[in-house]
Amino acid sequence: MNIRRVIDDSYGKAAKALVMGTSPDALTRARERAFVKALAHQLQHEFSGDDIRVFSRFGRGNLGDFGTEQLLSDICVCRVDGARTGERQSREFLYVAEVLAQVDIELSREWRREVQALNRLIAGSAADKLLVAALPSRGSGETLATLQAPFAAISGAANLALIPHPSDWESTEAAPEVWQLNEGNWIEAS
Repeated sequence: MNIRRVIDDSYGKAAKALVMGTSPDALTRARERAFVKALAHQLQHEFSGDDIRVFSRFGRGNLGDFGTEQLLSDICVCRVDGARTGERQSREFLYVAEVLAQVDIELSREWRREVQALNRLIAGSAADKLLVAALPSRGSGETLATLQAPFAAISGAANLALIPHPSDWESTEAAPEVWQLNEGNWIEAS
């Protein structure tokens, strides 16, 4: 999976989506929702298959089979399997067999909330993990320094995507950045 392409495509679709809000905060929330939906859609295409389900904060289609649309993270890509109940009149059911990818999205611009999102990723079992945070207007240096130690605690492949804050989408020309921590050093994904 080319995470850089997935982020760029999701951000591009969300930034172009026709969303409205009755206040600046409502518009920001609508733009964030558009990004989450676009990213979940992109991940659905990246991990295609009959046994793949994408659980998302704003998703649809999993409630009937699983009783929820969202799992531990904002977006979870899962391999599912089926089984039968042990009752006399056995019934089929689906369960999450493996979490393939987890995404937490924290666009609040508060480092404490970014660390809380990282804690959820650390607690998860997915092989691929992604944190999406707001790109500070003064650059990514402080965010990378703040998140370096908690990122080092993540098992598996972990990426950090910094996107412009949804309230800035009309006024910024900044592009998303995607980072990976490799042996203690941040490397920007191409």
